[in-house]
Amino acid sequence: MRNVRLVNENRKPRLRSRMADIVARALPHGMFRKLMENTFINFGVETTNLCNANCSFCGYRFMQRPKVDMPMDVYEKAVREYAANGGGNLNFTPTVGDPLVDKQLVKRIELARAYPEIQEIFLYTNAILLERFGYETFLRSGLSRLAISTFIGSREGYERYYGNDKYGKVVENIIEIARKNRAIGSPVRITLHLRVEGDRTSWEETETYQTIAELIGVNNIDYLDVYDAWGGRIKKEDVPEGTELDEPIALSEKIKSPCFEMYRRLHVLADGNVGACVCVDLESEIKVGNVKEETLDEIWRGKRLRAYRSNWIEGNLPEVCKSCTRYQAVDQFIDENRKRVIVDFARRRFPATLKFLTR
Repeated sequence: MRNVRLVNENRKPRLRSRMADIVARALPHGMFRKLMENTFINFGVETTNLCNANCSFCGYRFMQRPKVDMPMDVYEKAVREYAANGGGNLNFTPTVGDPLVDKQLVKRIELARAYPEIQEIFLYTNAILLERFGYETFLRSGLSRLAISTFIGSREGYERYYGNDKYGKVVENIIEIARKNRAIGSPVRITLHLRVEGDRTSWEETETYQTIAELIGVNNIDYLDVYDAWGGRIKKEDVPEGTELDEPIALSEKIKSPCFEMYRRLHVLADGNVGACVCVDLESEIKVGNVKEETLDEIWRGKRLRAYRSNWIEGNLPEVCKSCTRYQAVDQFIDENRKRVIVDFARRRFPATLKFLTR
């Protein structure tokens, strides 16, 4: 699995109440699996799969499927059904691509925010186009969390790993949107996810980093030191100096249990197809339905997804899963994330109960 390092290693995770802990520990293991089979607890939409960067460590440059924006009617149907199905958090992050390339992004966020059932709205971006809608307009759109992936340290390093010459613009965008966010009362949580060279002093002591850290807080910053190989497409020379590539998990281990992603998430792609995994499925191999033709609930309970789960148990895995480094057995995921599953389920189905359990 990729290793995300916190800049502040002493940072403590956000704690839930003892009541949530008690509920999570009390439920039998089989009930968790049943709950996840009946209700997806994570949802995302890929409103575009286009990107304006060409990162050396990303699979985007290898993607063959058509690069398109999601038609607004398809998006509206997906969000409307999600709200009717209980809602919850909404993630705009695509498998590859950048949400801000979508010229209708703010309109889409505002539309989603109009549904009371939709709670936190989240996206990852490379920050190249952060100014396109106006900082304040973007911050007041209804977005809850803005996650920024970038390189800090030198213009040359940025160009080497992000494949363009927008370093100055990106730094300016991050600083200005962080300042504006603070000025209007911090309606959006801004987090920084660094793709940097291994020697921390080469970027941590820069004026750029220190300015951003002061604006958003070091507790909202992390960095990678182990990168995904995207099925062998990414090579050691593609990742920042001082970092490593993750190793695939042996197929003999994977066939013991389906991956947790088959029980957790629906992800609507830009063309309306729906996948069950957002990790490294560049070509949308794992299609479980199409939102133009079925409802989200029909897709989650449908034959295709059930077949993927049962085929996995028989040793018949999707090709993209065979080389994936992010696999985790569903039972292991449950054991390690009992409270998270309960909270995500309650967020979708019983928001009032969630407030009681986590206050």
